Amino acid sequence: MGRLSMHKPAPLYSRRSFLRLATQASIISGCGYALSGLMAETTSAAVPKRIVIADGAISETALAMRIVPLAMADIPGYRAWVQEPAVPDSVINLGARFQPSLERLAQLKPDLILTSSFYANQYASLRDLAPIEKIDIYSSSKTPFLNAITAARKIGDVTGHPNAADGLVAQTTARIEHAARQLATPKARSVLITSMLSPRHMRVFGQNSLMQDVIDQLPIQNIWTGPTNHWGFATVSIDQIAQYSDVAMIAIEPVPDNVERAIDYSPILSELPPIKRYGLIKMPPIATFGGLFAAGRFADLLANSLTQVTPENAEVAS
Repeated sequence: MGRLSMHKPAPLYSRRSFLRLATQASIISGCGYALSGLMAETTSAAVPKRIVIADGAISETALAMRIVPLAMADIPGYRAWVQEPAVPDSVINLGARFQPSLERLAQLKPDLILTSSFYANQYASLRDLAPIEKIDIYSSSKTPFLNAITAARKIGDVTGHPNAADGLVAQTTARIEHAARQLATPKARSVLITSMLSPRHMRVFGQNSLMQDVIDQLPIQNIWTGPTNHWGFATVSIDQIAQYSDVAMIAIEPVPDNVERAIDYSPILSELPPIKRYGLIKMPPIATFGGLFAAGRFADLLANSLTQVTPENAEVAS
């Protein structure tokens, strides 16, 4: 599926132009919401106070902008797989995103429900209870990073905080630029971003993913150029990545216990060329289907991982 290339595939944007376009998107979307934002600020009664969020990327983005909802779906899953920004203890858990407690939600009497198209059908019956705003980062446009900027602007606008995205956009841009400086002379120039499912199977992230959009702004390459789905990943077997040798394999935590045991006691993983060369490089949990905050966090964690890795019998990549 994925093919090894001696050169980094030409990204859709260079790092500088990507960040410039991101800034332009931020300004354009900000202008688009300016009027409604001013109206929200001048009419305090219109500002929603009881906000419910039913999507992980929207939750992450809102919390990063210090917009704390009344309730969220799947808080335990968020705390395990996303972690940051942290969910305050005051936020009420609505249950699974696909099977929320609609009765409980109705009792909360929200004045705004934020979700994505992916979960919208689960909440459609509540449209008479409160306005439902659909905000999508992963779409047919296949530009999750730019979509994440627009999403942050819209979240700020509909919650009555039209300027809240400014700081998050600036922070994310700065984090990515800092990561690019850290990786000017990386010990590994090629990476494989994975979420381990078992000793033999994993998700690999590539085109259409938030991680790919971030990597395109860094002086490294993602070795996986094979097909991916709507969310930017493919599920593959270890046989499909055995061809790659000089590549750092990043495993986003949590990593299953049986994977850890296989590395210690079985050649299934321990002899896999990327692991044999660099080891399995574990990265703290991030929102793999996240928003703008996740993009900056991923840049930080990736740069830290690649500056600390010690290749076996290898010098700095050239």
